[in-house]
Amino acid sequence: MRVYIAQVNPKVGDLTGNVEMLRNIVQANPEAELFVFPELFLTGYPPQDLLRRREFLDHVQERLAEIEEFTRTCPSQALLLGTPVIEGDSLFNAAVFMQNGTAQTVYKKQKLSRFRGFDETNYFTPGQDAPRVNLGEWTIGVSLGLELDHIQAAAYKEAGVDVIINLAAIPYRVGEEDAHRQTLSYVARAARMPIISAAQVGANDGLIFSGGSFALDRAGNSTAILPDFREAGSLVDLTAPGGHVVTESRDETAQVYEALVLGLRDYVQKSGMSRVILGLSGGLDSAVSACIAAAALGPENVWGVSQPGPFSSSGSVEDARALAENLQIRFDVLPITELYEATLASLGGLFAGTEMNVAEENIQARLRGNQWMALSNKFGGLVLTNSNKSELAVGYCTLYGDMSGGLAVLADCYKTMVYQLAYYINREREIIPWSTIEKPPSAELRPDQRDDETLPPYDILDGIIKLYLDDGASIAEILSRGYDEETVRWVTRIIDNNDHKRRQAALILRVTTPILGDDRKMPLAARKEFYPAGMRS
Repeated sequence: MRVYIAQVNPKVGDLTGNVEMLRNIVQANPEAELFVFPELFLTGYPPQDLLRRREFLDHVQERLAEIEEFTRTCPSQALLLGTPVIEGDSLFNAAVFMQNGTAQTVYKKQKLSRFRGFDETNYFTPGQDAPRVNLGEWTIGVSLGLELDHIQAAAYKEAGVDVIINLAAIPYRVGEEDAHRQTLSYVARAARMPIISAAQVGANDGLIFSGGSFALDRAGNSTAILPDFREAGSLVDLTAPGGHVVTESRDETAQVYEALVLGLRDYVQKSGMSRVILGLSGGLDSAVSACIAAAALGPENVWGVSQPGPFSSSGSVEDARALAENLQIRFDVLPITELYEATLASLGGLFAGTEMNVAEENIQARLRGNQWMALSNKFGGLVLTNSNKSELAVGYCTLYGDMSGGLAVLADCYKTMVYQLAYYINREREIIPWSTIEKPPSAELRPDQRDDETLPPYDILDGIIKLYLDDGASIAEILSRGYDEETVRWVTRIIDNNDHKRRQAALILRVTTPILGDDRKMPLAARKEFYPAGMRS
């Protein structure tokens, strides 16, 4: 049996476009006997609350009927695709098999996934059985997402199944890109059964899907592996002896970079936009964001704006200019010093007798945010925010200032990861000025300001944040790792005191364990008695 693995990038809600994509792939590959499309292919993954709209679900059924009719034009070919299916009052995450004008729901997902970006249990009813489908001499078993294990595979084996086909849409997480294939390799080896997995690629909102579809033989060896982060297809002949594919080791930083480029490109283009605007401070985060934007959208669609204030160094402006020239993006300078002085003058009567503090510092950030949004309103373009995960976790960012914008490119990347991305970007030539990478990080909102005056060193800060937020470790467990107690208590307290900021953050491109933005559901107006003594806010 010749199986075509369609690793595609469906657009959520674009039922017409997704059906057209299916038609084109089938018509371009007449030699295939079975086409396999990913989990929830027809709607795109994740469809979110579209699934609560009856009108949308009715359109899904209409498009399924359209595909069913289309299969009459290719009677020797069959399709297996992921889609929502309604039965009575229940909605299922299902796989539908179609051939020669007939359709059959062959599988309803039993173990629903609970990704923090999309909890399937909020929408779908779990399936109860696992029917098989026959195609020629082959008996096919189906699984969806991450649910396939050796127990289900053994049950399929006992029922006479010859091959298991897995339809998947699994969000990318750094360090976990091979986990699904390794798990199914073990399952294939244990059940002595070939497995084919067709995975979604692309990005929808903050979730990024890397693809990496594959085929495994009875011994669990890879006979086909599709590329990461781009659409692809592969024809797998289950009856032909095939050579094994050796997986090459992949650079983790390169994977994160490709994921962010894909996430930014898809969010902008699927939202009907084409260009982005961002502040270029001469600092590391804005430089890395600009490089990702230029790679995602083309330099002609990136507009960098430098906004020197009273405490900005001349070197920062020149670093921003050099970066823009290296990337060949548009670059403008909009000084804010006069605006800042005018704002202070207007507040002079109320601020009289007080010392300069964060209020005056944040005026500068908010003036910059106002200018970005004005440019966006006048000329169009999505404003990107530059905060990284370390800053956002501890609130080292300004509401309505540097947090202004529609998409946070680096907000799921620790500061230490941002440095790794910068070195990766400069791996062949200097794109980000080395002076940007090597100088001490600073918000430049007061004279000679440095991040390390307010925050612990980033390697220590990131280690504590990862343990506390990503891993859910207690303060005692973090202290057992050798971190200084005063530092740990300060970091954990400041994290918990800044949930209100993260609730208002721009959409985050997710590449690590998601704990920021709308994923973290801590109460805001609450007495947090679980804090250690003296740590309440």
